[in-house]
Amino acid sequence: MLQKVLSVFLAMTLVAGFAVMSKADVTGSLDIDITLTPEGTQTEAVKLEIDLQSNLQVNITMSGLTLGADLGFGTTGVEFAILSLTTNLGALAVFDQFVFASPFGCTLFSGGGNGAANGNNDVGAVGSQCPGNRVVPIGDGDGDGVVDNAVGFVKKRIQLELNIAGITLTNLAIFEDVDFPDISSSAGHEPDHFDGSVAYDLSGTNTLIDDQTPTFGFGDVISISGQTVSGITVTGATAICASGVNRIKKRSFTWEVNKACTAQFGDPGLTPLEGGAKTPLLFEEEILNVEGIEIGGVTIDINTTFVPLQPLSSDIITQFTILDLADVTTTLSSNNITNLSLSRITTSVSSGNLSLTLVDDGGNLQFEEVTAVLAMVLNPNQNPADLTISLRTDTTGLNRVIFSLGISRGVINLDTTTVYSGTASQLEWASTSFSLSVDSDGGLSFGADFSYTPNGMGTTTIELGVVF
Repeated sequence: MLQKVLSVFLAMTLVAGFAVMSKADVTGSLDIDITLTPEGTQTEAVKLEIDLQSNLQVNITMSGLTLGADLGFGTTGVEFAILSLTTNLGALAVFDQFVFASPFGCTLFSGGGNGAANGNNDVGAVGSQCPGNRVVPIGDGDGDGVVDNAVGFVKKRIQLELNIAGITLTNLAIFEDVDFPDISSSAGHEPDHFDGSVAYDLSGTNTLIDDQTPTFGFGDVISISGQTVSGITVTGATAICASGVNRIKKRSFTWEVNKACTAQFGDPGLTPLEGGAKTPLLFEEEILNVEGIEIGGVTIDINTTFVPLQPLSSDIITQFTILDLADVTTTLSSNNITNLSLSRITTSVSSGNLSLTLVDDGGNLQFEEVTAVLAMVLNPNQNPADLTISLRTDTTGLNRVIFSLGISRGVINLDTTTVYSGTASQLEWASTSFSLSVDSDGGLSFGADFSYTPNGMGTTTIELGVVF
């Protein structure tokens, strides 16, 4: 009897679920990216390495709840899956993410050396994300040491935002695999150099960092922002065990969990029955931004960051207008504001079609780099075209000239850029690129990018997309 009741209840639940889903609003997009890399440039016709990747994004909204899926596919199979949930509970906004991805390694990093297979962090050994023809999957789903293109759990992020009387309180909690391979790098980030010679074991976890097994840590970012009566916006953020940017293949996330916030650095005296080793909570950084200060027609923004055991850094940004003729923006950057020293001064002056940017590295009031940009519209009445000419000089003289031309005819857009670089006495052609895009009213899009250098044709990308 109970089994029959449960069967009837399950059938009614499924019917009700389908009824609700039938009223859901479904939106999203499908993008297909094709990358063509010539094997060489020794002859007119050469073999092309083809990398075919696709991305499906779907959002289902029903009864104030939005379920999202961001799915990436490549030649090796599923590359990542990001499942999200967004809703509002009164004044509380909730954004929840589950991130799954396939771990990848790089057979040859572009900056000099493969690094160690155990995830050795060698700062500066990678200039950008590893090229596709050097990217190899290293996921092992059953722990047998054999790569089987497995997809593993990378992180969970949940952000709660509460708005009360004009004050916004935000808390971002991150539970993350701090050992998950990263094949890209940027300023301030250490890439994980997995060279593809070992598998990344997704079947288990441990408490050892920088090895081939997931190790999970916890980070949290608390922020508060509001606006004064006079219009000044104040934002403060406290990061615990989190800083920088975390990346998986083709996706990035603000804030990354510190590897020191794992059980390896916790209390080793606790036994498993006592709850195991506890992860430490370390103060990572404090951010204070004050924006919109108006003094005598000058707008001032002040951004300050404090990191333990490091000097206090700050950026002061001022904006004003000179007699309605030119807009001026000056950024004063200091890596040690307590010593009243400046590390960089950037000044931008724009008036009509002309803009000028001056950069002073070291804050000694001697400009090491000056960039002038002239932007104009050719034949604006009939067939307009946007022409931009950029000139850059350093202490030795003119070292770079860039010509850019943009043409739009209905749904067709064509852009081309040519770069000359070298020394003041001799500028040589460095590259020419073409970009073609078509956007139709029906949600269909097409794009293609071509690049050429003195060495021959570079990588070509073709993008096809549909929005629904």
